[in-house]
Amino acid sequence: MRAAETAKLKRPAKARSGDAEAQPTQPPPFRAVQLATLVDAVPAGDRWLHEMKYDGYRTLVAVGGGEARAYTRSGLDWSDRYPGILSEAAKLRVRSALIDGEAVVLDANGKSSFQALQGALKGAPETIDYFAFDLLELDGEDLTRLPLVDRKERLKAILPAKSPHIRYSDHIQGNGEKLLNSFCQAGIEGVVSKLATAKYVGSRAGSWVKTKCIKRQEFVVVGWTPSDKSRAFRSLILGIHEDGKLRYAGKVGTGFNTDELFRLMEIMEPLEQKGRDRRRPARPGSWRALAETKARGGNRLYRDDQRGDAASPELSWTARGQEARGGRARDRAPRRRAAGTRDQ
Repeated sequence: MRAAETAKLKRPAKARSGDAEAQPTQPPPFRAVQLATLVDAVPAGDRWLHEMKYDGYRTLVAVGGGEARAYTRSGLDWSDRYPGILSEAAKLRVRSALIDGEAVVLDANGKSSFQALQGALKGAPETIDYFAFDLLELDGEDLTRLPLVDRKERLKAILPAKSPHIRYSDHIQGNGEKLLNSFCQAGIEGVVSKLATAKYVGSRAGSWVKTKCIKRQEFVVVGWTPSDKSRAFRSLILGIHEDGKLRYAGKVGTGFNTDELFRLMEIMEPLEQKGRDRRRPARPGSWRALAETKARGGNRLYRDDQRGDAASPELSWTARGQEARGGRARDRAPRRRAAGTRDQ
């Protein structure tokens, strides 16, 4: 055998995509995630795949070279917060991968609970699970231009069938409205619907939409906090009548377009209560509340110039649809509805 042929035989075989030891590499870097647009109804037809909407933290898991890292949807490195998830992710039999999913904590009924996740991040990270629903990169190959069904097929193939913390987020094709109804009856947050043939786009796009389970609650608008950037308001201050008394219910500052903001200001400004005699609805903790004079037969609103009132970790009204998230009151299903406003 000639020397050239001998050298050719001794060359190492080309690495297989499933051989994690062949070509050690680094975890892929963060890349922008695709976001879902909120809609009022689940899209119809078999073109759509429907998945459960989880109540957790959107998380990218990057794997490579026997290591794993976790990133938030904005690109923050949260690797130290998910040791259980990343320990398992590092063992995946891939050279590298970038996986999109949601970090959650499941309650006793198998439903994701954001409050439980917050608690787990502070003291029990081993209870946090990860539901993987998309695959952006695999062994150095960019998969974002592939159809969603192909990406999910590859994702399912690299995930272990049984894992304490990493799970494949399954879907159904078509029948989205039926799935939403069953989720709402079970107390699940909603459905995320995705075009089966769509590529992955690192922004908010119409190929991913979300539909929430909605319950309604009427609130009274008792005032507003002014904006320091325009003549409109920063947020509306809401109250609710309970046992014959007006009770503080929180604030809402999202979901208004520019025309709506100024239309509401035209209605509210003439009703502004002047002077210092302001009666306040009961409000939790040290929050400073604004009053409205319906409690004594009037019809006046108040402007709140206290900038520190935009959030409070004390507010936890899950049953009425408002929950404190890291110090910010977040709109949850059921949605908040105030007089003179659209559903948020």
